[in-house]
Amino acid sequence: MKRLLAALALVTACSGASKATSLKTDVTDFARYMRWGMIEKAAELVPTARRIAFIAQKRSAQGNMVIHEYDIRAVDPDASGERARVLVEATWSRPNDPVMRTELMEQTWEWLDRHWQMVEQKPVETVAPTTPDQGL
Repeated sequence: MKRLLAALALVTACSGASKATSLKTDVTDFARYMRWGMIEKAAELVPTARRIAFIAQKRSAQGNMVIHEYDIRAVDPDASGERARVLVEATWSRPNDPVMRTELMEQTWEWLDRHWQMVEQKPVETVAPTTPDQGL
């Protein structure tokens, strides 16, 4: 019985480590795919029911913007290991416009069907300082 419990604990620990490794890999892959405009590859990490809409929305956006950077700022799995909050920062510009824009986004990732999927993405509201001293 003790051996069975020890084996079960080991498998559970390895599974948790495997999920964490998989999360890091999937988030990194998604960021790379988005950075280089590989929308169909990025869509493989989105739930099946949302893929067509995801591809259509991202393809439409590609015509109006150029992504210069897509950086992962934080990856925070929750205590259950089934969900994670990811912060990404995208730097982009519009065609024929030299102004670079930076947007911070929060993604929600979930462990679904034995792999990680990005289930939601929304902009993070940031407040710019109104005076030079603010935020110091």
